[in-house]
Formats: sequence, C-alpha cells, structure tokens
Amino acid sequence: MVGVVLVLAVAAAAIWDGPAQGGDRYVVRDGDTLEWTPRDCLLSRFGLSCLPQPLRLYGVDAFESAQTCRDAAGRTWACGSVATRRLAELVARPSFACNVDSEFIDKRAREFAVCTVDGKDVGGLLVSEGLAFYYGRGLQYLPIEAEARREKRGAWAGSFVRPQFWRQGARI
Repeated sequence: MVGVVLVLAVAAAAIWDGPAQGGDRYVVRDGDTLEWTPRDCLLSRFGLSCLPQPLRLYGVDAFESAQTCRDAAGRTWACGSVATRRLAELVARPSFACNVDSEFIDKRAREFAVCTVDGKDVGGLLVSEGLAFYYGRGLQYLPIEAEARREKRGAWAGSFVRPQFWRQGARI
C-alpha cells in the first residue's frame, strides 16, 4: 500500500505544473490539426496540468506538412509547410480561439473545432488563401474555395494533389 501511495505521489509531482495560469494553449501539428491544452479542467482544480487534446479544423483539409505543389512555372514549392506555418501565424495571435465540438471525433480521435482569429473563421481564411480545401461537411467553404480558384490564390496558381488523395499515395 505504501508503495502505491509513493508511486502516485511521484507521478503527481512529475506532472505538477503549479496552478493554472494564462489562457488555453494551442500547438500546431499541421495545416489543419492542433493540440489544445485548456487552461481550466478537472485536473487544474488540483494544481495539475490539463491534458492536451488533438483538434481538427472543422470542414477543411489543408495540405499535409510534407506535401509539395508546383507553381505556375512548374517549380516545386513546400505547400504543406506553408499551410502549417500559416496556421501557426494565426494561432499566435492573441485573439485566436476555438469552439470545440466534442460530439464529432474523427478516426484519429481528434475533436472538430471551429476556430476564429480577429473575428474571422480560420478554416475560411486558409481556404481563401489556397492552402486548404472544403472537406466533408464543410460546404460553407465551397464558395470561398471557388473564389480562391478563380483568383489563382495559393496552390490554385499551379498544380497540386488534394491532401485527401496525397495521403492515399497520389503525387504530382
């Protein structure tokens, strides 16, 4: 019994992060995936760190981090890295926040979230910039995608493989 209590005490000390401070924390994993650590949760009431939760932007599919595209001249560019960096830029703004829908979870155990920055939908911004595409139930992004395509923004200026097909092995 004493051994169990000692192990629990050591484990609690290892994850002790002091009282919860600041706001929620977001870490970008790729162009449409974040890791969210809420400031407040059941654990924080005991002075422990909240556990991070994987989130996926609702209704959009961004280029995979390692994915490449071609520009109008046929030159390769790192569209996946650009999409990931762009999401990181948006996440870094003080007004960034996500509304998590815990009812919907994808096959990788990510909860879906609609995120905003400066009052604008982050998924819509990425689609508008040609770094993401409407996906699944994200039909509200179809007109935004059509405009990005017409204006040849981002990847629409050249050639690419949609991320869903790139994950299946398709390459340009």
